[in-house]
Amino acid sequence: MEMNDATVSEMRANVEAALRKYQQFQTGSGGFAYWPGQREVDEWTSAYAGHFMIEAEGKGFALLPGMKDKWLTYTRRQARDWSPAEANSWYMDRSSLTQAYRLYTLALANQAEAGAMNRLRTTPDIGLQAKWMLAAAYALNNRNDVAQEIAKGLATSIPSYVEMGWTYGSDLRDDAIIAEALNRMGDKAGAASVVKNIGSRIASDSWYSTQSTAWALLAISRVAGGTTPDKAMHFTASVNGAKAQERMSERSIVRIDLPAPDGKKKVSISNTGKNILYVRLVRTGVPPPGEEHPASNGLAMNVTYTTMEGTTINPANLSQGTDFIAVVTVGNPGMRGTLQQLALTQVFPSGWEIRNSRLEGTENVQMNSPFTYQDIRDDRVLTYFDLAPSESRIWRVLLNAAYTGRFHMPSTNCSAMYDNTINARNGGQWVTVSKPGAEISAK
Repeated sequence: MEMNDATVSEMRANVEAALRKYQQFQTGSGGFAYWPGQREVDEWTSAYAGHFMIEAEGKGFALLPGMKDKWLTYTRRQARDWSPAEANSWYMDRSSLTQAYRLYTLALANQAEAGAMNRLRTTPDIGLQAKWMLAAAYALNNRNDVAQEIAKGLATSIPSYVEMGWTYGSDLRDDAIIAEALNRMGDKAGAASVVKNIGSRIASDSWYSTQSTAWALLAISRVAGGTTPDKAMHFTASVNGAKAQERMSERSIVRIDLPAPDGKKKVSISNTGKNILYVRLVRTGVPPPGEEHPASNGLAMNVTYTTMEGTTINPANLSQGTDFIAVVTVGNPGMRGTLQQLALTQVFPSGWEIRNSRLEGTENVQMNSPFTYQDIRDDRVLTYFDLAPSESRIWRVLLNAAYTGRFHMPSTNCSAMYDNTINARNGGQWVTVSKPGAEISAK
C-alpha cells in the first residue's frame, strides 16, 4: 500500500504502544493473561501474543528485553507437556487447535518442536483447523512433504460459526489459517482462491472481531505481498473541485485522505492507465448527540440513577455537588446459552465526575456483582464479564455532579466482544448541572 510519512509514523507508533503494553499481560511463567495484571495464563491469548511479537520483530520492531525469551520458554514447555484431551470432541477440537497454534508460532520463531509436532500429527480425532495449522507449522520447518500429507483431502472452507471464548474463533479466522497453510506449502493458486473469498467478506458490511480481521488481513497480505502488479496505476484525483492531480503508483493500494465536508462535496477519480482500478469511498462517524436509539438483542439491560440512600432520581437535572449512583442491571435471557466476554461501556457526561471506589475504599458500599475485569478511567467505566443463562448482574458507579452546564450523556452499551449480534444499549440524553439553589429549566 502506498502510504505517506504520517501514516507510516502512526502505524509504527501503534505497534510500539502495543508491544510496550505487553508487560502488563505477561505472567511470571512467561505466558500471557487475557487481562492486564491477571496471574492465570489464557493459552490461546498467549500463542496469539507471541505470534504478534514474532511478526513485529520480523518487521524491525524492538521487543522489550527478555519478554520473547520468557514466552518461548513457557510455550516450549506447554507444547512438550500437552496431551490429547480425554473429554468430548468439542473440547478436543479446541485443545488440539491451541496446541497446533503453539507449534506454529514456535516454528515461525525458528524454534520448532519436532517431537511435539509428530505427537500431534499422530493423535487421532484432532480437528480440521488443527490439521491446517499443523500443516503450516511443518511447512515452516522445511517439511513440506509432511505438510502436504496432512493437508491431502482436507476441506478448504469452514462452516459458519462464532466462538465467544476458548480460541475466540470464527469461520473467517479459520479460513485465513487455511490460506496461510496453503501459502506456506507453496500452493499459491489454492491460497489465492481462499483469499479471494476472504477479501469479498472483509469488503462487505459484516462485522468481524479484531482477531478474525487481523488473521484475514494477514492472510491477504501474505498472498498479495508475494505478487507484483504487471503495470503501475495511473489516475487523476480531484477533491472538492480542486484541479485534478496526475498520480502514479506501483503499489496495489493507494489511499487518499479526504477532509470532513461541511456540506456536499465532490470527489472525482479518472483512470488514465491501462489497468482496471477499483475505487471505494469510505465514510465513518457517530450519531449526533441525542439521536442514539435503544436496542436489545440477546441481552436485557436496565440503567437507573439513585441517591446515595437508594431513592430513584432523574439525572437530567442535578445540583452541583450532588453525589449519586448509576445502577446498571444486565441479564441473559438464556436464548444463546452462556454469554462470554461481555463488555459493558459506561461513558459519563463531562460535567460528572466518577468517584473511584477503589481509591476511596467504598467498594463494599456499592455491593457490585463479580466481574472478570474492570477499567475505571476519567470519564468512563469499562466492565467485562460472563453471564450464565437466566443470570443477572448489577453494577453501581458512584458519581458527583461536579461542573455546571449542559452536557450530553452517551448511550450505555453492552455487547459480546466476539459476537456483535448480542448487544443492548439505552438512548443517550442531555443533562444539566446547575448551581445549588438555582432554578432549573424544565428543558
